[in-house]
Amino acid sequence: MISALIQLIFNPYKAWQELSDDSVRERYLPLLLVYPLLIVTALSTYVHYWYGYTTLAEATREALITLLKFSACIVTAFVLMIKPGRKHYATDYSKTRAHVFVTYTYTITLLSVLINNLLPSDFAFVQFMPVYIIWVVFQGRDYLKIPQESLFSYTVITSILLLGLPFAWDSIFETITH
Repeated sequence: MISALIQLIFNPYKAWQELSDDSVRERYLPLLLVYPLLIVTALSTYVHYWYGYTTLAEATREALITLLKFSACIVTAFVLMIKPGRKHYATDYSKTRAHVFVTYTYTITLLSVLINNLLPSDFAFVQFMPVYIIWVVFQGRDYLKIPQESLFSYTVITSILLLGLPFAWDSIFETITH
């Protein structure tokens, strides 16, 4: 499954194509790659505790918020891609495809957060990694069978959705926890 992540980073078109050709891989990708990556990313917040930057309570709070935030992002994006997305893009992708698409695409953001948590200080280039989602979304057009006439709106709307949800959920959790 790590090869699927590497493939998505270096050749997203081929990654989506291989995924659409392999129904077993498609079925188990979220379970074997994305959700474990989500847990590892949440646990990586403890690295800042080991560096001495936060307390154990703060690291635990961050781990829980990371886990909840990205779970909420995945669920929200999935729900928004099912009914409104299929109608807006005049296509008929399955719920499985929408789920795999959302979770697989979020591996880019999860990887960015993971790397940022593992580094001793913030590096700006790592924080801009999620912008790569735009290219991943565009390359996933054949996977979701997006018609050519909907390609631009699909790329823009889906990219804004997938990039914006973590910020929206950050704001919600920040409001709730303070």
